[in-house]
Amino acid sequence: MATIKDVANEAGVSISTVSRILNFDDTLSVGDDTRRRVLEVAEKLEYKKRNKRKPKLSNQIAIVQWHTDKEELSDLYYLQIQYGIENKASSMGASIERITYESIDKSHIKSFDGIIAIGKFDHTEVTHLKSFGLPMICIGENYLRYNLDCIRSDFETPVRKIIDRFIQNGIEDIGMIAGREITVTEKQKVRDPRVETFNQYLSSKNLYNKNFVYQGAFGPDSGFALMSQAIADLGDSLPHGFMIGSDSMAVGALRSLQQHNIDVPKRTSIISFNDVAIAKYTSPALTTVHVHTELMGERAIELLLQRIKNPKKVPELVIIGTELMERESSL
Repeated sequence: MATIKDVANEAGVSISTVSRILNFDDTLSVGDDTRRRVLEVAEKLEYKKRNKRKPKLSNQIAIVQWHTDKEELSDLYYLQIQYGIENKASSMGASIERITYESIDKSHIKSFDGIIAIGKFDHTEVTHLKSFGLPMICIGENYLRYNLDCIRSDFETPVRKIIDRFIQNGIEDIGMIAGREITVTEKQKVRDPRVETFNQYLSSKNLYNKNFVYQGAFGPDSGFALMSQAIADLGDSLPHGFMIGSDSMAVGALRSLQQHNIDVPKRTSIISFNDVAIAKYTSPALTTVHVHTELMGERAIELLLQRIKNPKKVPELVIIGTELMERESSL
């Protein structure tokens, strides 16, 4: 596994700068370019394999992302998916270009051979993207109703497993800090299968408490604010176990717990999602659900090239499994 020193050497910055960026220290004065470079190096050094096959293709592919670049730097889930796409595309001789949904230029987008749309797009946005007439793959949601190939992670299974794990360790007061997202155009609330499964599964065990669920924006600042609010609201009734929607939110939540002298994991265990590079560098290191984002990106390239070759192919929904990475932040 790469160390902070390895990341610092490749990114061309100091070890302390890497540490502060990976812990989302908002008092650090560095530019977005430096921040992005450090985060990209940290993620890329985690690759366990490099595909060295000779290039075979020359397709031009557009990656349409629904987050702005700044939003992407505060939560690395979509950035990780892009790395998987880039790695696979490079090995197959395809070139890619990243563009945001809001910056799409009709004349430019039509110069591509296909689109990979990453994020949670509403009806207006999907219809708009389809209007360009290009082969398209969606990552993040089920879009079969639009006759599109799509890829998403299985979030339902790990939620149940985490709840079972807490209960087996004697923790029945379980809280959740989750992200809340809306689409760009229609401002529609995005369904989060983690929240739905959390509510339903705990209710089936008569353990659900709506006062233990907090939602806000993804990112460390939101995680800090939501955990601080939970601590203020609940006092001694603060749950002994928390499920947190992303590692970056967990970084903020950890900071809040530490500032309030609440021991993790002895008093409160936390388990988050995504397993980005920062999860290994927090103190304590995060127990988190590893989402195979790189595999999602690789599979997207494969599906898109199949779709380009055979436009009448029956659309597929690919669901990628996850696995729990046990570290120090939970019992």
